[in-house]
Amino acid sequence: MTTIYKDGEFVEENWIRVDAETGSAIEGDALVPQTLFLEAANDYLARNGKTAVLVEAGDNVELLQLYLDNLAYVAVDFPSFADGRGFSAARVLREQIGFQGDIRAAGKYILDQVPLARRCGVSSFEITKPEVLKALKAGEWPEVTKYLQPVGTVDEIPFGTRPWARRSFRDVAVAAE
Repeated sequence: MTTIYKDGEFVEENWIRVDAETGSAIEGDALVPQTLFLEAANDYLARNGKTAVLVEAGDNVELLQLYLDNLAYVAVDFPSFADGRGFSAARVLREQIGFQGDIRAAGKYILDQVPLARRCGVSSFEITKPEVLKALKAGEWPEVTKYLQPVGTVDEIPFGTRPWARRSFRDVAVAAE
């Protein structure tokens, strides 16, 4: 069982991770690496059980566009907290392809990256680090109000003289009435 955090709630899910040995013959709900999925997409989609795809660092998510409506979710791998390619993959899915389904963060992200991933289009989180689980269960949510890169999924306002700098509307002081 894997703990998933979505919309402020924790749920347990049981997805089987597919590898080259198991292939599309696997029974039940399957999380398939993008490279394997694209080799036999119709076979994976025709099985009994739901299918989700794991986008690994360096994968071209645009190749999934034809199949997105048939996937339970798309998981984006964060192989290390220092690797930002998961953020880019989520942004391409949301902003360029227009994917409206669940984008799930998976891998070795840290708590401070959770709000930034949400900002890039991630809607759920597979939690593998005990410290992230503990912090989220305690209600911790690192607040980030100033950004150095605009995204198309969040309403923001310019900040300062740099055209790329943004700040959250939550950062604007409310005038007393």
